[in-house]
Amino acid sequence: MSLEPIPAVRAARWASRIAVFSVGLLVVTLALHRFSAMPTPLALNLFVVGLAGAGLALLVGLVAAAQIWITGDAGAGSATLGVLLALMALGGPLGYAALHYNRPWINDATTDTANPPAFATLAQRPPGANPVAYPGSAFAELQTKAYPDLRTLVLDRSVEEAFELVEEAVRRLRWRVVAGEPPMPPSAGRAAEPGLIEATEQTLLVGFTDDVVIRIEGGAKRARIDARSASRFGGGDFGENAARLRRLMAEVRARAEVTPTAAVASRQRTPGGAARALLKRQKARDQQKAESRNARGPGRSDAQRAPARKETPRL
Repeated sequence: MSLEPIPAVRAARWASRIAVFSVGLLVVTLALHRFSAMPTPLALNLFVVGLAGAGLALLVGLVAAAQIWITGDAGAGSATLGVLLALMALGGPLGYAALHYNRPWINDATTDTANPPAFATLAQRPPGANPVAYPGSAFAELQTKAYPDLRTLVLDRSVEEAFELVEEAVRRLRWRVVAGEPPMPPSAGRAAEPGLIEATEQTLLVGFTDDVVIRIEGGAKRARIDARSASRFGGGDFGENAARLRRLMAEVRARAEVTPTAAVASRQRTPGGAARALLKRQKARDQQKAESRNARGPGRSDAQRAPARKETPRL
């Protein structure tokens, strides 16, 4: 007596195939964008394709599972594999979005919504990036409601001392400094100019690049520190830019508390010397990272995480 083979549900096989392809696409895109020079717009499009494929695999897998349950046909293993892989691919982004569902849909945050610091060196953004100009009153209103704690930091220090404290804070946060201009006192025919520091930071997992500009202005006894953090790509940041500004201000306060006024004042400075020193340290760190990466091989990343207040990182 011969036993006829149980027919397999074709949808089950397709569910596993689509799921494997989608997960592979997401992993490869993530690695190439985080550790190589894949353009962010291309990566975003591939992420959408991968997530859409995972959603399709989940739907096909559930249909196949229902058919197998009713008919008793083969293919339960393939359907289960497709559903599990699809849930793994969708679980992270959906869970992250659910965790931050109450955050405003903005991608630019500042401590001074009336007169936000402007980017200079970082004003040149790649094609397809968000506009460099501050979005305006609509963003300001949303930010004020969601993040009322983002305000100008006022220190009872001279503007030169405040600039040096910000330098130290940025260095400890391990942001990549791209430009720095110390504050200039007023002179004949010229008004005082604020100090500016521009830097970038990458998000931990996906590696999205965000731009930061810090403005330090004031006089001999009091200084005002304002900052702005903006995402280069994407319509929303899930609160990452606001969290970055909080880390900066907390680090500056900490530096001010542990650094006596006399200690800062005793350091002799030349015009532009502080900014050049900061850029020089950044260049040395980049060179050390490159040498370390070459010594270990291309499989590892040298990206560092800011050792400050814990915040949920943006994907």
